[in-house]
Parts: sequence; structure tokens; C-alpha cells
Amino acid sequence: MASDVNGQYRGFDSAVHTASHVVYQNYSGWDIYRSWAALVALIAPAESSDIVKSMVLDGQQGGLLPKWSHQSAEVFVMTGDPGPIIVTSMYAFGVRGFDTAAALTLMDRSSNGGTAQGSPIRGRQAGYIQRQYITEDPSDSLEYSASDFAVAQFARMLGDTAKYNTYIARAQFWRNVFSTESSYITGRNTDGSFRLPLDPASDAGYTEGNASQYTWMVTYNFEGLINLMGGRATAVQRLDHHFTQLNGGLTLPFFYIGNEPEHGVPWAYTFASRPSGTGSAVRRVMSESFTTGAGGLPGNDDLGATSAWYVWAALGMYPATPGADTLVLHGPLFPSARVQLAAGHVLQINGAGAGPSAPFVQSLTVNGAATSRAWLRYPDIQNGATLGFQMGTGTSSSWGTNPADAPPSFNDGFVPPAPAPNLGANLALGRPTTGSAACGAAEATGKAVDGVLAQNSKFCTSAATKFLQVDLGSAVTVSTVVVKHAGLGGETTGWNTGAYSVQVSTNGTSFTTVATVSGMRSSRTVHQFAPVSARFVRLNITTPTNNGNGAARIYELEAYGGSGGPTNLALDQPATGSAACGAAEGPAKAVNGSVSGGNSDKFCSLAAPRFLQVDLGSTRTIQSLVVRHAGAGGESTTWNTRDFDLLLSTNGTSFTTVAQVRGNTASVTTHAVGAGTTARFARINVLTPTQTTDAAMRIYELEVLGF
Repeated sequence: MASDVNGQYRGFDSAVHTASHVVYQNYSGWDIYRSWAALVALIAPAESSDIVKSMVLDGQQGGLLPKWSHQSAEVFVMTGDPGPIIVTSMYAFGVRGFDTAAALTLMDRSSNGGTAQGSPIRGRQAGYIQRQYITEDPSDSLEYSASDFAVAQFARMLGDTAKYNTYIARAQFWRNVFSTESSYITGRNTDGSFRLPLDPASDAGYTEGNASQYTWMVTYNFEGLINLMGGRATAVQRLDHHFTQLNGGLTLPFFYIGNEPEHGVPWAYTFASRPSGTGSAVRRVMSESFTTGAGGLPGNDDLGATSAWYVWAALGMYPATPGADTLVLHGPLFPSARVQLAAGHVLQINGAGAGPSAPFVQSLTVNGAATSRAWLRYPDIQNGATLGFQMGTGTSSSWGTNPADAPPSFNDGFVPPAPAPNLGANLALGRPTTGSAACGAAEATGKAVDGVLAQNSKFCTSAATKFLQVDLGSAVTVSTVVVKHAGLGGETTGWNTGAYSVQVSTNGTSFTTVATVSGMRSSRTVHQFAPVSARFVRLNITTPTNNGNGAARIYELEAYGGSGGPTNLALDQPATGSAACGAAEGPAKAVNGSVSGGNSDKFCSLAAPRFLQVDLGSTRTIQSLVVRHAGAGGESTTWNTRDFDLLLSTNGTSFTTVAQVRGNTASVTTHAVGAGTTARFARINVLTPTQTTDAAMRIYELEVLGF
């Protein structure tokens, strides 16, 4: 409290003012916006109203909502613009009685040249808007986007559609610092290139954290993040690896409960439809990192932020999306907890079977009605509610595992990443393997088919001839092979496999090559091909790394069968086009089944007229065409193809236009064709290659789906 008994206080303009309410000062905004703000709003609504009133007064007197203030002075500690997130989170959890119009004006002013006591809080705003990312620090870029998300939500709740649209589009700039090559939040240079190779454990270029930790700080769009990672199964594997340690510090690729950017990560499991992972991680952190002994608090309490995390954890819910009213559920520690809400309402939380050894939700009722949904919104409880959890020790419950029951992600403001394909069961999981001599007994071939990234679980070989082979047990249909390289195991992406081939065989003697890769730097590679019958899958490695290291490191080799649906008929078929920008960016790159091979994994052309054509080999039945533009490969979305036509032909001479696209901004576009359409040749004619004056057409993949 900063005000005296007579209501007087010194304001951010250094003058003495008088208020009719208690005035609060001293905010470590970067610390408290994640867990503390929503908790205080929930349990102390009157005090929270005074806090927000005070923050608005600070802004009116000093210029902006406070970032990190000491008494009546803004000291600008840490990154981002947390004031809007604190105010929006408290409003989302029911706090009222403050000047909302003034609050929104202050939020907007911060992004439009406003200053706090003469200095900007968003000192990197100009570059952020120009490039749609912050080049100096990718973690700061995420912080700006997180604040923009909160401003958007506040504007929406106040009915300001124009501001909502502006800020929700900026919130989605997070996508521009996720590298599909490294598969992490990664720094970018001013020319748009990513700073690679990346050491996921290094804190260089990140604020109190590293790439492994900050990659999970996309709290309002876990759905998009998980799809970019390759889907829920890969995300769960990566989370399991991340929770190898619970308080790993700044320079290990593991969870760090001692610092706020990681506080919401346990609930990422629930967004990936694995709520048991959340239950396990939360309970481990509670029991192992919070103790009654000396040093029993994992890091600074940071004005109550760390303690607030524990309170939420014990109650069995967490505000996983700062700026929104979402509560993700994981089940309580205690058999009974009673939370006094505003206006005399009560939230009663019952946990049948709850206790330290029962971390998993078996079932849930809300006000007596059973639900499989793993989340609530504040309006579900604001007038009082009774939550009935059945807790237990088993992880087999189906509660919360349906993707439809996952907490919401927010996709307004951009074209979200395409859903990761459901590849089905991994045919290689746990199957017998052989390979070249391992680096050591703990890094044998079997580690590459155990379904695990954690605990350094990889096959490593330094032999002159490097290979890995898996026996699927019998001849089955195989159409996709996924390779997970060193980067996904938390090692430098410089150790990702540089060149290799994928082969299949029915007898283990005679092999057919289905994919050949060179110049690869990606942490996860997907190789799709026409379905074939195979019992054996083999990886032949010719260049083990990208930095000269002689050891190959394969964390997982996965094989998947056909789904019975349409396949990509253009995959690895002959392609022609206008003159390429360079020898490494020819037409074949647009039909190689990959967008993750770096910025050269595309067809690029400056020649006019710009076109790309693929020969499917024979006349086939076509269902749709998919074009993956610059943004799909991790380049600037301003280079996504703006105007183009798609054409089909049976003879390569006479073409029929099946789609005319104008004004496109999306990174991936899908174009259905009429039922029964047949063709041998597919072609894209590019009329306007980008959203800017850049004249190069960039097509990462032209996919022709059919039978």
C-alpha cells in the first residue's frame, strides 16, 4: 500500500494526490502476470479492484501502465509489456470498478509511441511491427505478442472490434519466431534468416531462459504450436524430455520451476490431450521442488508468483492462458477445498481419493453433472460451483484425452498452422533393430525405436558406414517414415543428420530407396511416399551432422502405414518450372515432401512467367491441391504467394483452370476440385509472387491429393 490513512499518496508524476481507495504500488510485472494476477482476482476481488485502479492512476500520471515499478518510479526491469496482461487477467476473473476505457487507452498508447515517465516500455516496437518479430531477442518477441493477446482480449470484452483485430493479429507474431527447421523458438536476423545452428540449452539471446524453455511460452495457441511440432504424440515426447529435471536452471534444456516463463508448461500436456502428464508433472514439482526444509522454495517467490503457482496446483486448476479466463483442470491435492468468491459465492472443490500419491483425475462432475472436458471458464464458477474430482493412481482413465476436450487455443488474426496429419500407429515402436557399431552400450539401436526422447535415449554411431535398420515383424503397408534428430533430444541442431537415404524391403536383402536427403538441418523430418509393402525399414547415413562432428545421432526412427485416404500423387514426381533462383532451389524441391529442410527447401523463381508443373506419371483421380507457401517453410509470411492460378491437364498441353486465387495471405492453401476430376499434370501459374515488392516466387510444396 502506498497511500496514507487520509488517502494521500505520491503519484507517478511526483505530485501528491488523494484517492478514495487504497493505492497500491510496487509491481514486478514480468513475474506476477502468469499465476499471481488471476489468483488474487479470484480470492481478493475488492483488493484487486483497488490494484487495477492504482495501475490506471499510475498510467494516467506517468504515461503508461506500470511495468516494474518501485514506489512512484518506473524502473523498467525485465522485458515485454506486462501491465496489460495483469489488468486483462484480473478483468477476465471478475475484477470490476475501474476505468476500463482509460485502461484500454493506456494499453494502446504503449504500442503507439507512449512513454512511462519519459521512456518507452516497448523500446523495440518499431522493429517488431516492421518485421513482425523482435530480432534482438526471440523471448522478448514472445513477451510483446503475449501482451498483444491480452490487449486484444480486453478490447474484445469492451466491444472494441477494431482494436481487437489489430492486436490479435500481432499476438500471432509468435509464429514468426518458431523455426520449423530447429523446431524451437529461435532468434532471427534482420534479413529474416534464423540464427542456426541452435543449442536449445543455451541462454544466449534469451531473457532468463533458453530455447527449450521459451518454446512452450505460446500459452494462447498451444494448438498451433503442437501442430508445428508434428502433432500431439511428438509434443508429449518433447514434454517428457523437458521434465527430465524440474528446476534445471537457465542452461539445461529442462523445466525450470524457479522462473516464471515455465510456470504454465505442465498444462501443455492437457492441450496435447494427455492430462495424466499434467497430473504427474504438477505433483512431482509440488513434492520435489517445494519442501519444508531450508531452500524449500524453488527460487525467489517474486512478489508471490511462485507461491501462487503452488496454490493453484493444490486447488487442482491453473490459469494457463494469461489474459483469458481459462482454467485448465488437473485435480486437487486435498479431499476438500473451499474458495470464497466475490459477492459471497463459494467454489467447493471435492477430491474423492485425493492425496499426495493420487495425482490423476479419473472422472469429474461440475455441479453434479459428469464432464470429460479438462477445462472451465471463470463464468462457470463465478456464481459458485461444486467440482467433484475422483482422483487415483492409474493413468488409464479416458478423462480429458479426447482432443475435443482440450482447452481452447485462440486462432483469430492469422491462418493457423495446418493440423498435423494423424499418421496412425508407429509400426517401428519396440521392434527388433540392427545397425552399425554404437558409440556406447547405452546408445544402442533399440533406443531409436523406444518411443522416448528423454534421458538421452538415442542411437549413436561413429562407424565408417552408418546405418540403422528395423524389422517390423511382417510385411505391412508403409507410406511414411519420420526421423527425429539430435535437436529434439535437447542437443545442438548442428548435430542433426545432414544426408541420408530411407530404404524399405520385404526380405531384408533387396532394398528400394524411397527417400534421399541431403543438406538437411532439421530436428524432425517426415518422408512420405507411395504406399509400399515392407517388413524392413533402413536408414543409411552419409553425412551424420551439419557441423563436422563424426557421430550420427538418431533419437527416433518411426514408420507409419497407409490410411486408405488420398495420397500425395506429386511426391517425388518429375517437375519443371521457370528458371530457378539458384541450383539448390529447383522445381524438384517443391515435390520432395518436405518443408522443414531450411530456406532452400523450396522452388524459387524470379523468371517471368513464373510457373511450376509436375508430371504425375499417369492419369489419376484428383481430389484437391495443396500449396505450401513461404510461411510454411518458416520464411516471412509477407512472401506468401498472393495471386496464382492452379491448372490440371491430361496431356501436358491443354490445361483447365481449377482455381484462381487473388489476395492470398495464408501460408498453406487447399483447393478442392470437382468430383471425378482426372489429370496427369498439375501446374501453378504465379501472377503476383508476394505481398511486397519482392519478385521471387517461393513454393515449398505443391501437393496433388488423390488416388
